[in-house]
Amino acid sequence: VDPNKSASVANTNIKPPTPPAIITDYELSQIVLVPTSDWDSNLLGLGNRYDVYDGQQRLVTLNLLLAGLRDSFQCEADELRTKTGGGKRAVALAATADEISSMLMPTKVRKEDVMRITLRKRDNVLLEKILIGDCSDSTNANDHMQDDNDNDDDDAVEAIITSPTEAYSKLTPKQKSHLLSPLSPANARIFQNFVHLSNRLTLLSTRERLRLLDYIVERVYLLVCIPETSRIARNIVMSQGRKGMDNEPVDDFKGLVCFRYTLEEEDMYQTFDRWDALAAEPRTDSDPSPDSSSKEETETDTSSSATTIKSVGRDMISSACLLRASAALRAKIRSRGGDEVFDWERWLRQELWLQNQRLTQQQQQHNQSQQQVDSAKRQPWQGKDFFIEEIEPASIALYKFRTGQWDEFAFLNSKTKGKNNITKRQRDTIVAQLNFLRDITMGVTSAKEAEIAVLELLLRAEDDDISSGMLSRYLDELLPLIETWTLWMALTKPSPMQRHARVFALLDAMDDLDSVGSSLGSSSTAAASGGVGEMAKSLRECMDEYEFGATAGGKRLAVAILKRMNAHLMVEEKKSFPDSNKAAAASVDLIQHHWLNEEEREEWENRIGNLALVSSATPRNKKTMSNSSWESKSKRYKKEPWLLTRHLAELDQWDMDEVKDQQRDLLSLMNLVWSLESITVDNV
Repeated sequence: VDPNKSASVANTNIKPPTPPAIITDYELSQIVLVPTSDWDSNLLGLGNRYDVYDGQQRLVTLNLLLAGLRDSFQCEADELRTKTGGGKRAVALAATADEISSMLMPTKVRKEDVMRITLRKRDNVLLEKILIGDCSDSTNANDHMQDDNDNDDDDAVEAIITSPTEAYSKLTPKQKSHLLSPLSPANARIFQNFVHLSNRLTLLSTRERLRLLDYIVERVYLLVCIPETSRIARNIVMSQGRKGMDNEPVDDFKGLVCFRYTLEEEDMYQTFDRWDALAAEPRTDSDPSPDSSSKEETETDTSSSATTIKSVGRDMISSACLLRASAALRAKIRSRGGDEVFDWERWLRQELWLQNQRLTQQQQQHNQSQQQVDSAKRQPWQGKDFFIEEIEPASIALYKFRTGQWDEFAFLNSKTKGKNNITKRQRDTIVAQLNFLRDITMGVTSAKEAEIAVLELLLRAEDDDISSGMLSRYLDELLPLIETWTLWMALTKPSPMQRHARVFALLDAMDDLDSVGSSLGSSSTAAASGGVGEMAKSLRECMDEYEFGATAGGKRLAVAILKRMNAHLMVEEKKSFPDSNKAAAASVDLIQHHWLNEEEREEWENRIGNLALVSSATPRNKKTMSNSSWESKSKRYKKEPWLLTRHLAELDQWDMDEVKDQQRDLLSLMNLVWSLESITVDNV
């Protein structure tokens, strides 16, 4: 070892230089844009406008950050001019602020200036103010606290002063809430984010803010993807596991209804807000209790139920649109890949044309001057009317049906007085029919199309203008037909084309009740199945031979059928239905016994005669189930709320003869419940 070198190292106090920090690029990932067709090159010059399908939050936040940097440099330059009269530093800071302004809103000499990013007009009020940076006419926020008379967005924006970081931080929580209350939710979030970013920028020195600006301009990147259509954009976003705009086809349809097919801007946003409220998480609000002084009003307004459906969820709206479009167009609407939007728009345009044709005919029929004046002021039927009269009631009715809220239907509400004077027996029968239809359409794939006819019937029954006679015909004639054909679809499993043809025949029957038999007997499905009489015959045969216990779908079908038969018996004996929780948890139990041979077991084990309806699932221990004696099973059946199951408990034993007797009894009960004995080829 060299002593001189070791001494020199030992005696030095100089630290090795710190290596410079490695500055890396920062990628804000991919954004997806969809080109629009509303760019006016004569007015705006070269360029294009795009809808942001994925990346709106990143783009808005980046613009807010640049606006905050611009304001900080501009405020610092103004302070220097005030204190020192200006100088090179003030000029440089002001020039930097102008440079950022040109990024946010490039100025043009012979064309109109264009904002880099805009939201929809209502939600763009505050963002535009921030990005332009023109606050010369703004008033103090504390002055705004004294003004309780005007709650428009424009007035709220005027309350935001040039330096929100100073004023907003000094406000009390109550003042902050008052300042933000007039703003739309989007504007309120934009304001809060802008204040937060501005507050963070005040912690940085001028040099640090300049370095941040250079880094954003030189090192921050975006990968921009521009597909041709929103459908391709959605596929790109979803295939990458990104949430994006969380857009579904029903959201695209919402844009058409609220904006493209609605005339007035105020109506556009009112319809948009109303749609959003309906698409929120399902909830039921209690109606406000009437004032004690308005006793007369309470007595007369008995049509309102105790609760009101406020929201049903986006998926429910989408399902309602599919069902109603299928009914209106008499066509199968596919719900894959976003193609349903085109069919929905066809439905929308058809309804607009039909309704406006009716309005035109009404105007032509009225010749009196006052009526002509009134009709001249009447607006054409448009998107907002379509939502109010078609989408909203259909979504709420479907939600009531799928959740079994029968008292929410006016024609079934016991507190409702008027045209629906139905007895308790009639109401219980209708509820049993609707419960059966709900169980089948939601649990059996081959019968889900029947929900199209069910929803149509419910909407007609809920119509305020329907007469009591017509309501009775719908409930007494059409509802049993829908129920019977739904059972036919569930048992025989016809092709989708046959199922849709049957449903459309039922819809035609609703339009012309006097031709119910002919319309149902002459359709393509009726021809394929040999007519209504042959339908009844095929129902009995399928019911006798169907192996319900072999599959999960078959068991769900058996549960629905047995619940309907039990409900029929309970109505006949004037007994109340089982608790809804027990009914929802009902399942079927394979009644075990020792089969004489394998052939007998294969033939009878899974038939409906060997199934018992129970209120809860049986134990999953197969060994325990197979070794259960009839005595232990009968004790369990005796405690069940179902009449048919309790009847089994009265038997002393369970053998092959009892299985055949039960099978025969259930087939006879099937004839009674669905009136199959009265359906013959002769009387069709």
